Amino acid sequence: MRIEIYTRSEQLPPLVDGSVLHSSFMFRVFENSRGCKPYMLVAFGEDGCEVGHLLIVKKRRFRLFPPVLSYWYTINGEGVYCESCTNREEVYAVFIERVFDMFDFRHSFIEVVNIGDSRFAYSILRKHDFVPMRDQRMYISLHSRDPKERLTRAYRAHIRKASECGVVCSRATDDTEINEGLSLLRRYYLSKTRNKLPGSKALYAMLHNSDGSLSERAGLFVVKYKNKIIGSSVVLYDSDRANLAYCCGLRKRFPMQYPGIMAIWAAIKDAYEQGYAHFEFLEVRTLSRFHLGFINTLLNYGGKQVGTLCWYHFKWNWVNKILRSIYV
Repeated sequence: MRIEIYTRSEQLPPLVDGSVLHSSFMFRVFENSRGCKPYMLVAFGEDGCEVGHLLIVKKRRFRLFPPVLSYWYTINGEGVYCESCTNREEVYAVFIERVFDMFDFRHSFIEVVNIGDSRFAYSILRKHDFVPMRDQRMYISLHSRDPKERLTRAYRAHIRKASECGVVCSRATDDTEINEGLSLLRRYYLSKTRNKLPGSKALYAMLHNSDGSLSERAGLFVVKYKNKIIGSSVVLYDSDRANLAYCCGLRKRFPMQYPGIMAIWAAIKDAYEQGYAHFEFLEVRTLSRFHLGFINTLLNYGGKQVGTLCWYHFKWNWVNKILRSIYV
């Protein structure tokens, strides 16, 4: 088996279709994001055909207080594999080895997040001294019931009151709405530490195809009140799943219009109408204990919590030993 590493989108070969988190679409988004450098690891078999691929992102962040410049690698889950691949964990182990080849003294840690099955590659990650930390995913099943039936009584009342006040939710279809909605998101995420918004070029690439038309892999929803955008959300689409990536609302300036609630509800309702089976909240992942308030909010939509693991490997062995004694 041969592993090739690609760092530029124009060099990418045709990839096996799968999760949007490992697609060439997301590769281009990170390629245009400030402080990020994507690596696409592609495994080829003896016949020269692709066995699987994994998207890895090298991230950089500077903090002013205290002044720290940190680098780390993020591995988004288990990757994508062809249907004939029966040894996915073995291929994943080779991917992990190549990541350690890129890991040097400048990088602080490697993190593995968004693993759907906690049992996947468990022994492999433990063998490489990764530390498992409990985390959780949250999603809504859209295939069995109308999502409106899953809403709590309070949220049904909030949505009804907002609609009666004249709040209108829709998917952005022109550049004016897209720019206003993205501007609102940028102001909201400016103060966030764990979850940063990609740059303007990256967001534009996320929502548009190369020819300038609107993308089918991502969508921006806006909440309007008196022709003013007061909330927005960004959703990424897989084959059977819609993933909420970012959302915000001017809830302090417009408390009776419930812009944050309506921004999420617009995305859920649209996913249900398009026939997606599940709606997942990506913001919950990665040390979700720091998002308890957000998690409690999502439970009002009828969200289900599923336990999972986040894995971390630090360059300092003594840090790994201390964390293993706490979490393992």
